Amino acid sequence: MFTEDLSEFLDATEMADNATIGASTVAGIFDNQFVEVHGIEGVRPVFVCDESDVSTIDHGDSLSVKSTSYEVIGIQPDGTGLTSLILEAQ
Repeated sequence: MFTEDLSEFLDATEMADNATIGASTVAGIFDNQFVEVHGIEGVRPVFVCDESDVSTIDHGDSLSVKSTSYEVIGIQPDGTGLTSLILEAQ
């Protein structure tokens, strides 16, 4: 399995964002990704972080980032040590 030291990439003092999940603070990259489904355009909020920081997260859990609360509706590990959390605003 491929693993990489992601600590610099996910350093909140550099370019990463901090999210609150329960009582924990997790560093990652928040993005409102553009999506288009059947001709309807919109955005899909995604938080990408180190998979070890969210190993116990589940669908329906709450996450707060940039002063907005979200529900986790998708969990997508990429096999390199990162996990994308697909979010929906609450």
